[in-house]
Amino acid sequence: MKISRFALAASAGLALFQAQLAQAATPAPCLSEAEVTALVGFALPSVIDGTMKSCRPHLSSNGYFATRGSEFLDRYATRKAVNWPMAKSAFVKLGSSKDSKMTDTIANLPDEAVQPFVEGLVSEMVGSEIKPDQCTAIERGVRLLSPLPPENTAELVSFILVLSSKPKPGKTSAFPICKTAA
Repeated sequence: MKISRFALAASAGLALFQAQLAQAATPAPCLSEAEVTALVGFALPSVIDGTMKSCRPHLSSNGYFATRGSEFLDRYATRKAVNWPMAKSAFVKLGSSKDSKMTDTIANLPDEAVQPFVEGLVSEMVGSEIKPDQCTAIERGVRLLSPLPPENTAELVSFILVLSSKPKPGKTSAFPICKTAA
């Protein structure tokens, strides 16, 4: 039986993602701010896409998403290729302490097999988490960020993640960010 690369990537990615959600015995290596920025920059188009799909039925037909959302999404999508190498490395790093065999499988799959899976996963995760009453505020936030170049938005989101990445005492972070030298 022949298994497609996408099916293999999907099952490998799903297993890695599930391992990420489980409590790990050993902490994952931390991500540098540059790795976080690359992950954010790569994921933003999928986040935007998932948000627009989820919110479309709850927003005005002449609002920002309806009138400028596709243009906004396209600006961010053009940066995916630039961010992918470091984003993939960070994704693999996050999974390295969870399941080394699965991580090795994903690391060795061709990018054209892994990227669509990661993009779809992010888009679906975001879309499923958004509540209808959040859509107006999210659309406003996106409109406010829209003048920024995509790389600045990714860096701003990363900056916020770094500031808020302190886990509660006795807990480990699911998204460990390395401490920077002062």
